[in-house]
Amino acid sequence: MTERKMDEGKITDSMAFEDFLKGDVLVLRCMGLSYFNRVFSHNKETEKWWEKIIPLCGILTMCLLISLEIIKVLRVIVVDITLATEILTAMLSGMLCTFKAIRCWTHRKELFDFLRQLKTLWESADSNKYITEDVLNIVLYARSFRNYLAAVVISLAVSWGFPAYMVLGNHLIFHRDEYFFNLSMIMYPVAYPFTINSYSIYFSCLLFEQIAELLAIVFWLCGDALFIQLTTHVGAQCTILVNRLRGINKDGNGSNNQENHRQLADIISIHHKLYLHYCWLQRFFNPIVLFVTLINGANLCFSLYRVDGEINERNWSNLLINVLHLVAVLGQTFLYCKHADVLTQKLDEISYAVYYCDWTHCDKKFKTMMLMIIRRAQKGYRFTIYGIITLDLMEFTKIVNAAMSYFALLRSFG
Repeated sequence: MTERKMDEGKITDSMAFEDFLKGDVLVLRCMGLSYFNRVFSHNKETEKWWEKIIPLCGILTMCLLISLEIIKVLRVIVVDITLATEILTAMLSGMLCTFKAIRCWTHRKELFDFLRQLKTLWESADSNKYITEDVLNIVLYARSFRNYLAAVVISLAVSWGFPAYMVLGNHLIFHRDEYFFNLSMIMYPVAYPFTINSYSIYFSCLLFEQIAELLAIVFWLCGDALFIQLTTHVGAQCTILVNRLRGINKDGNGSNNQENHRQLADIISIHHKLYLHYCWLQRFFNPIVLFVTLINGANLCFSLYRVDGEINERNWSNLLINVLHLVAVLGQTFLYCKHADVLTQKLDEISYAVYYCDWTHCDKKFKTMMLMIIRRAQKGYRFTIYGIITLDLMEFTKIVNAAMSYFALLRSFG
């Protein structure tokens, strides 16, 4: 570890870009985009024909499950609104997961190129000794958060199938000799177009639902985990830029004008790249975030209704499942709003860093360049959904308030 310092901390031995994103690439490969294993190498991007079809098979499987859930909702909504809300919570979550997968699949080439660009920026900063402890802590946080998110998503998915497996395991262990078994005990509230009247059909349906559950885990993570990692890494590059700006002209007398000009020109170039990365992130995640805000608003309402109903009925076994789903929906909404807000703050820090660096004793050319980057950096960057909704913590409170209002209305009808 070298002893050279920047304003924000010691320069530290860095880690390879692959160490931070290999988990996310693994999720994309599980989704069927196996050629993403080449994103960390310098090999040319080549996509085989079967690599285009495998993700589509998973998407169609999820669409089939959602269709069966829609049929079930239409059958029971008039008879039992409580059961209908339970089906709607599962259906809306499945729709959201499927849409994330569709977005990643249809824009896979852009995503591949973007990851390569982030890798180039990280390696350039590492080779020039710009990686400080605070920058490394930022990206390590994102990796740890991704791991915790994966554990929560897996736990939530297992909670949906756990009751069915409990009944099946209880029958096989304690009542194996009994002929009767409840073949209607499946994982998801769906309506099959046939009668489940044999073990072969029952286990086939259970296998189909288990595959859909695994796909839901992968599809959920391919959107949320990527959003965490990509926004955090762009934010980390902003922090590197801020540290470099604060390190310009350290002696305060502008003696080394040529070196200052070179550094500032490089900073301006990277700042422009970061702005383009920020714009790409908005374009890529705009439809995903739009669906997250709309679907999770409705999902919060239905989840609250289910939790309230389970408490009133003292049905403690199902209460835990519904509470987990409610927390997951709240956490997912907060995740998008929080990380978008943090990225906006990181970009805003650049304008302050430009102004407060030691530029007063520099020559006219340096001051002119500083003025250019100040004016560019002072342009307000806000993570918006199609330029209509600003994604920040204030938007999170609006979503929760709207969900509470509709929950009160739904409860009055119930």
